[in-house]
Amino acid sequence: MKIYITITFILVSFLLSFSGFSQNSKGNRKHKELTERQRYAEADLFSKGLIAKEIGNLQEALELFEQALDINPDDAVAHYEAARILAALGRVDESLVEAKKATALNSDNIWFKAYYAKVSRINENYDEYVKAYEELVEDNPSDLTFLYELAFAYQFTGDYKHAITAYDKIENIIGVNERIIKQKTEFYTKIGNPAKSIAEYEKLIATNPDDSRYYALMAEYCSKNNIDDKAVWAYEKIVEIDPDDPYVHISLADFYDKRGIKEKSFDELKKGLANPVLDLKTKINLLVGYYRGELSEEQKKQALELSEILKEVHNGDPMSNTFYVSMLYENGEYEKARPLIRDILKSGKVAYSTWEQLLFCDLYLEDYASLVIDSEDCIDYFPNYPLPYFFAGVGNFQTKDFVKAKAYFESGKEFVVNNNALLEQFYSSLGDTYNELGNYEASYIAYDKVLKLNPLNSIVLNNYAYYLSIRNKDLDKAKQMAKKSVEIDPYNSNNLDTYAWVLYKIGNYKSALEWIEKAYNNSGSSSGVVMEHYGDILYKLNHESEALKFWKLARQQSDFSELLDKKIQDKKLYE
Repeated sequence: MKIYITITFILVSFLLSFSGFSQNSKGNRKHKELTERQRYAEADLFSKGLIAKEIGNLQEALELFEQALDINPDDAVAHYEAARILAALGRVDESLVEAKKATALNSDNIWFKAYYAKVSRINENYDEYVKAYEELVEDNPSDLTFLYELAFAYQFTGDYKHAITAYDKIENIIGVNERIIKQKTEFYTKIGNPAKSIAEYEKLIATNPDDSRYYALMAEYCSKNNIDDKAVWAYEKIVEIDPDDPYVHISLADFYDKRGIKEKSFDELKKGLANPVLDLKTKINLLVGYYRGELSEEQKKQALELSEILKEVHNGDPMSNTFYVSMLYENGEYEKARPLIRDILKSGKVAYSTWEQLLFCDLYLEDYASLVIDSEDCIDYFPNYPLPYFFAGVGNFQTKDFVKAKAYFESGKEFVVNNNALLEQFYSSLGDTYNELGNYEASYIAYDKVLKLNPLNSIVLNNYAYYLSIRNKDLDKAKQMAKKSVEIDPYNSNNLDTYAWVLYKIGNYKSALEWIEKAYNNSGSSSGVVMEHYGDILYKLNHESEALKFWKLARQQSDFSELLDKKIQDKKLYE
């Protein structure tokens, strides 16, 4: 019964379609006369084709429609149905042929023509695609569907002038429309007529002159296309209409920033951030985007000022406090930042980065006792992070607890992953620490590991060479390393002094004098070590009075050997 009903429905549909679609239109050729038997045979095949299509047997349906067309090749409906099935089967070139036949047989049928346009586009036959919709619009000038399709066809084929004309016709029917205005302004821009684009936005504004959103659209367009006077006018109108809108100030800040008008940009940014309507998270994201990359000192100061605004407007918000602290830190305000960081840490679970800021504050303030305590606390929270161990090692080293320093350096290096620069720091510090502990072989092993990772580490080259020289050990190796450190960093007084001292140790006093002079002239005049070495070298060259002068100068500094006073007293070199 169900099948019978379906068949009956389809047959009725076919008869209605057949009577409507197949009749000759004005100007179409006449169909050939069919016998009654042929008409019934075609109708039977057509109805069976519809049934097959309905249940998804597309290939069978196509064959049935083709059989119907064998009987009556002038059946426009059958060509149309065949075209649709062929397209569904992926045979789009054949679909185009059948769609064209259907249209030729009944050019007045809008559905035939619309489908012909569709398959023309699929087959990249764009001239026919456009032509079909032009004819449909000409015959149906008030049909919005066809007008929109024609506008899209022009846009699709890059004919923006005619696309604008099509949208103008749509606008005449529906009135001024925001979406259409945007589309037309885009086309005017593409054809190089921005004045027309502005006129379109002005037309949109005229429909509702108190709607700030329309001014915003114009401002955005003018800003993007460097029409600065109109952009500023539109932004000012927004401020006039809605003075509490924070977004207009943010947009103006971006506008002025892109044009290099930094002072105005900063002023507008402050206005936007001072508005409590704009949520804090959005403000932070804006600032992150505004201050991107490596900041200049001026930009750091600006960012700090803006963070103070956020802290005032969003008082008590952890995010604003954290951002403010970060800006203090970036500006080197470590004394101010450190107590605030401690307050943040007391608040509960805190990101590792905040702990790291605290440790760097301790380091930069040279508060090594605090560095020890804070780094050890950090390790309790983050036991698998290497940097807190390094800081703990540095703090203990500076406070002369070399045993604990060694333990932290040794433990921490095990957590370093894919970071050779940090691993160098660990081994370098271990080399210095083992030297202080008197374990010189372990010190040399650590330094060798650094140089294996980075043969151009001038600090390790210098330290390694110096420690070898004061012990008169492997002086040729020491000379090579000291020379290399000078080549890498030729204006470093420490490197120059070490090279001079190694030369002194191997008895090359004239060359040693040349290099100690360079050390002295490159900030070495404030170093007791450099000036004492200067005196020692002069003494070896039989310049006793000059040697005594430099020893006395060395005595005015804090870094000199235990033998210096005896040298001065006896006016004699002691080694």
